[in-house]
Amino acid sequence: MKRIGILLTCLVLATAVLSTVVWAETAVPRSDTFLYLPLVSKPAQPPQILSFTANVPIADPGETITLSWATSHATTVTLYHLFGGALSAFWDVAPTGSMTYTISSGSRNSENFALFASNADFPYTSTSLLVPLTCPFTWFFGPAPDVCPQEAALLSASAEQQFEHGVMIWVGAEDRIYVLFDDTMYTDGWNVYEDNWQEGDPIDDPSIVPPPGFYQPQRGFGLVWREQLQVRARLGWALAPEMGGSTAVQRTSYYKYNHTYLKALDNNVWHLLPERSDWEKLIPDFVQ
Repeated sequence: MKRIGILLTCLVLATAVLSTVVWAETAVPRSDTFLYLPLVSKPAQPPQILSFTANVPIADPGETITLSWATSHATTVTLYHLFGGALSAFWDVAPTGSMTYTISSGSRNSENFALFASNADFPYTSTSLLVPLTCPFTWFFGPAPDVCPQEAALLSASAEQQFEHGVMIWVGAEDRIYVLFDDTMYTDGWNVYEDNWQEGDPIDDPSIVPPPGFYQPQRGFGLVWREQLQVRARLGWALAPEMGGSTAVQRTSYYKYNHTYLKALDNNVWHLLPERSDWEKLIPDFVQ
């Protein structure tokens, strides 16, 4: 009996030790055990343009300016120069940075830029920047148009001749003859031709005899009148001989559709509208 008790005691102790070992193996993490945590993704952010500025409030034609910008959440940034309201030259730039730009000496009124910023998840965002320009010239008459003239006034010898249905104007410094028609409703209101008459050329055509009280135009006016049949038909006969004097010529500085202004011999101003569409005679407050 004593031996049996000893055996039972040993069996109980062995069972207890084995249970302890099994519990220990279960409770202690193994080296190849992994802990999986849920992934937290940050929502994509749209690109933003924080600033887009120039280093001067107003610039001169020919000046070099500095453009600066700052963006956030942008991966692609493009800087555009605008010409005539359309995207022109462009530069791929850093999301935040600066760049120098030299304004053309012939630029007038303003320089315009646009900044585009984008990333892979959102459409682009954009903003524009207008840099006003000083005007290097003044108009030869007033009140002046509300735009800078493209150039200083061209001073020139001139001549004018009145016709039954319009007028001819010669600008010597341009070697041009402007023809202004009275009938402007269904056709061009004015046109311009090169002055091809040279000293020594016939001044008129003796075979063309005007009615009493009218005149055949001579020299450059006469050459255009004789060779351009539509001009002759639309103008009719000259009402008086041509008169000489001086003029001033200036044009607006828009991207296109520009106006032309010529000082008339009577110190008023011929205003030629864009695309040769029409014309009018202005009575200015003053003429320089």
